[in-house]
Amino acid sequence: MSTQRVIVMPKPSTASVIADDELIDTRPAGFDAGEPAPAARGAAAPAAAAMSRRRHEASALWPLLLLAAAWLAWMGYQAHLLNLDRQALKTAHAQQQQTVDNAARLRQSLDGLAADTQRLADAGNASARALVEELRKRGVTISTASAAAASAPR
Repeated sequence: MSTQRVIVMPKPSTASVIADDELIDTRPAGFDAGEPAPAARGAAAPAAAAMSRRRHEASALWPLLLLAAAWLAWMGYQAHLLNLDRQALKTAHAQQQQTVDNAARLRQSLDGLAADTQRLADAGNASARALVEELRKRGVTISTASAAAASAPR
């Protein structure tokens, strides 16, 4: 004995569908459920629906513009701070240059004095010999060649 099966398909929806900025009525002809048909609502309904969608689509523009403006402001502020730091470093370098020059001059005069003391020790001065020997014990080396060149331009 064979039995037949019946498949029941659902009926189409009775709601209106929005497609391509137009309202399309999908209700069967003559259907009246208390809601006016889209044509009976007037021409303002499709325009209002399209405007509401456009307004919704364009709403992401303002947050993105605000984010971009905030990012640009932050980058400008950081650039300003970096410029201030650069100027402070230049000023500090310029202020230290005089100290470095003074230290180099003092070093040259000390090298000349040490070379002169070494020459005196080589010539036989007992006090100069004792001084040079004490400096060697403390790790100070005296180079007469470089000191003589440094003391020559006086």
